[in-house]
Amino acid sequence: MEKEYYIVEGDNRVGPLSLTQLADKGIEPSTLVWTAGMADWARADSVPELASIIANHTKIDNSESAFGAYAQPQQPQYGQYQQPTMGNPLNNGGNYGNPPVNWKTLAIIATVVGFLFSCIGGIVGIFAITNASKAENAMRYGDNITAQSAWSTCKTLCIVSFVLSGIGLIVNILTIMNVISVASFMPQAI
Repeated sequence: MEKEYYIVEGDNRVGPLSLTQLADKGIEPSTLVWTAGMADWARADSVPELASIIANHTKIDNSESAFGAYAQPQQPQYGQYQQPTMGNPLNNGGNYGNPPVNWKTLAIIATVVGFLFSCIGGIVGIFAITNASKAENAMRYGDNITAQSAWSTCKTLCIVSFVLSGIGLIVNILTIMNVISVASFMPQAI
């Protein structure tokens, strides 16, 4: 099986690409490259097997990565295809689509709380969990647009579920208070 490479073009990760495809792209010596087995992203002119496809080959010392924003992507596990994700230099090296809050955990909590106080809140929470899973899968395969959309939907559904749960809690408390006040006015058996 031929090695597959990923390169950075602007702020985007492109790949997987074969050596032939890299040659067709006309990569520069300064193009950032990564392939399985590499510790980090590196300049193309520091990767020996790319020397033949780079017109102006200049060897550099790459003992330490100067490309912190382009940290090593995740490698596939157990034969499952998984595209590496690259840090975004515009958001301090975080992964595209990575939510700042773990909305999947909050979706699960919203579902449980929703079923405790309001069935509708629990049902909305289930949809939030579904969207969180969709976002995680999209991130795993590098589909950042779908991931962002699913995280946004998950966030909205979590908030709706918590609001419905809060309304259900208030209604339950008012119902219990009403039952207690009605019971206090009932004649007592002697």
